[in-house]
Amino acid sequence: MNIVSSMSKALLEVDNVSKQFLVRRGAFGGVQATINAVEGVSFEIHRGETLGLVGESGCGKSTIAKLITCLYRPTSGQIRLDGVAVSDLPERRLRNLRSRVQMVFQDPYSSLNPRMTAGDIVGEPIREHGRGSARDRRDRVDRLFRQVGLRPELAANYPDAFSGGQRQRIGLARALALAPELIVADEPVSALDVSVQAQVINLMVRLRNETGVAYLFVSHDLAVVEHISDRVAVMYLGQLVEIAPKHTLFSDSRHPYTEMLMQSVPTMEGRRKARRLVVGEVPSPIDPPSGCRYRTRCPLAESHCAQAVPVLRRVGKGHFVSCHVRAPAS
Repeated sequence: MNIVSSMSKALLEVDNVSKQFLVRRGAFGGVQATINAVEGVSFEIHRGETLGLVGESGCGKSTIAKLITCLYRPTSGQIRLDGVAVSDLPERRLRNLRSRVQMVFQDPYSSLNPRMTAGDIVGEPIREHGRGSARDRRDRVDRLFRQVGLRPELAANYPDAFSGGQRQRIGLARALALAPELIVADEPVSALDVSVQAQVINLMVRLRNETGVAYLFVSHDLAVVEHISDRVAVMYLGQLVEIAPKHTLFSDSRHPYTEMLMQSVPTMEGRRKARRLVVGEVPSPIDPPSGCRYRTRCPLAESHCAQAVPVLRRVGKGHFVSCHVRAPAS
């Protein structure tokens, strides 16, 4: 089922997008192989909405983030912003996209230029896009610092004078500088202490409420995703296996992989046991299993799971699952 075509008013549409990379294998690197990093992924994000994107390391989450920001171009499929296929635009026409879609990176220690002051870092996008006079830019930077909970006088300091949480606040201020409609946040709190994570997440929620910005929030941490997201999409080995409203996903997940992730979340009593839902290792994206990619680890797998690739099928309001057993073809 196409979960994009019926959502014509979405801010962002990712429609059947795939991304392949060529790598060299062998002792001398003479043999080329194809990594299917993302394959046939479709979803949408509406204005002011937060979509959480979760999955194990290497599942393709960060590739999706870079495709949406046009740091990568898709091998096939389209990415549309307000109905315009931005994935097809030539590089010279991407300037307007850069102002509408911004990114917050994972590591606040490497994503800020150590040779620039915090104020110059936040003001750089405004200057590069020619917005306002020098005085206007200074005023805008001061307002942004206050908006993310930093004193404006700190703008004269260099990144090494700030803590990790403060650096990520600077990264958020930079992302907000051009008043974007969408921020792609790629594991934005994974490098921070737990107490600081909560502060940054609460800040992001407040900024969304104040500005109406939408987020794609990429993370492997389900507890964080549950706190910030409106809907959640689950990826496994380059494919979406489930997408649903947050409360539905956390109370009634259907895909065996989603259930495994849920049961692996730490609790006050210790890490939940994943029972029989996790078996074996994650297959290589160079040589993925036939049919359902999760079947080699799934205790529910049946013989036909190896024959056909499952597609996302509606199992409830806004709830789509890709599983031959849990969402069989009618």
